[in-house]
Amino acid sequence: MTVEPLVQSPHPLMQPEVLGRILTEIATNAAPTAIVELIRWLDSFHFEGEVPLPELARLVATLDEAAQPQLRQAAGLYLSNVFGSRSVRYKALGRDFYASLGRAYDLVLNGLSGDFSIEPSDSLRTEVLLRTVRAAAGEMKWVAFDYQELAPDVWQRAASAYRAAYVAGGLNLPINLREGRETRSTVSREFIRLVAMQCASLDQLSPDRIEAADKLVRYLQHSLALSVEPRGGGQFWIDLDTLAQPQRCLGVAEDAPASIRYFQPGDVVPLLGELRQTLEGGSLGPGFAGIGVPSVSGAIRHLSRQWGPVPPMRQYRRHPVRGALSLATGLGFIRSLISGEALMRPAAAWALRDASRSGFGVESAALDPEICRVGVLVGAHVGETGRWVLALVRRVRSNDRGEASVGLQTVSSEPNPVLLDDGSRSWNGILCDPVVRGRGLRIVCEPGAMRSQRPVFAKLGGRMVKLDPGKILVGGPGYQIVGCNVL
Repeated sequence: MTVEPLVQSPHPLMQPEVLGRILTEIATNAAPTAIVELIRWLDSFHFEGEVPLPELARLVATLDEAAQPQLRQAAGLYLSNVFGSRSVRYKALGRDFYASLGRAYDLVLNGLSGDFSIEPSDSLRTEVLLRTVRAAAGEMKWVAFDYQELAPDVWQRAASAYRAAYVAGGLNLPINLREGRETRSTVSREFIRLVAMQCASLDQLSPDRIEAADKLVRYLQHSLALSVEPRGGGQFWIDLDTLAQPQRCLGVAEDAPASIRYFQPGDVVPLLGELRQTLEGGSLGPGFAGIGVPSVSGAIRHLSRQWGPVPPMRQYRRHPVRGALSLATGLGFIRSLISGEALMRPAAAWALRDASRSGFGVESAALDPEICRVGVLVGAHVGETGRWVLALVRRVRSNDRGEASVGLQTVSSEPNPVLLDDGSRSWNGILCDPVVRGRGLRIVCEPGAMRSQRPVFAKLGGRMVKLDPGKILVGGPGYQIVGCNVL
């Protein structure tokens, strides 16, 4: 009996009519449906049909480009629903897509190393390397939404692609990414964008400011560069031999290897200052569509601080501390806990890690999405003292095991519930500071509650205090901190 060799049939997307129909469906479907379809097709290259390497590279690039409008829509859906029930789903769509896209580019890159059907001089090789780097830069934002770091294998894939383009002399070869448009980029430019996002300390930003930082990096990437020689000011370095992730450069060794490249984002800090002045008029260019002026302004301040000539330093020294504590969110619930009216208290699910005069660090074996968001107001119950502390989440880091580390900035060590009245209505708030005539204090209340331009009376226990409302100092989900003067 003769055994016939197994012959694989061509992949369905190699048929032009099938590919055209799929691309039309992707373009016309809602983002969640389209992205799920894209993930299915990207994964199918591993097991469904046979695809020659040149066609595989072009198909992956085609699906990559078709996904971009849908990914922007998915990001908008997530940002409009950050604290809603669907936020986890929207984030998962972005992360799952880039995981599938990365695996597909791995398939192509592995083929390039042993299959020479794509000539070394063919621009398709450079386009694959460029898109591999761009995919890692795109994934960086979605990873940051979860306050995680870019996976080592994703960074290694992108850095290896950059190094391959460097060896081939294709770092600055312009590649047309979108058919019918003059959109061009280079491997160097996309890698600089990835490095900039890695050096932006995104774990200190709220989701809307992460999106704004991503758009700012795109806006500035033409002015950013990697250099062989170090210069003064804030800078980072990477090693093209070890492919280690970027690190802040605190000093330059005299015998630094030739594989070291320096990233000096301080060069664009003056441009950030100019952009901030432009924003004072309330106008944003089309590159910042979907993002408000406050988010962009906040991201500009953050990047200017992170990339300035002097590296950001902690104001106070941290000390190791151990102990269990409870964290609570929601202004009304926090107020009831402080006043003692609450019928229940959150479990002590968090552990103290360190503390300073301005705040403390905590960690947990399970990520709580209600707490693990930069900008959230929390009440912290420390130990068995019965005392509640009011704090803001300033930094969040998590990992694939679901563990979370949170940095909290103390707002008030002795918060007190207070009833406020402007003569026409009354509302609840939390007093953050001692009441001293002629001095300022802070009140936490719901957004828009302190809208009166006339004096407000605060009932604190059996005492009435007259306050002159000032400007909003800090705002976040479900709260505002308003400065007032005691009259």
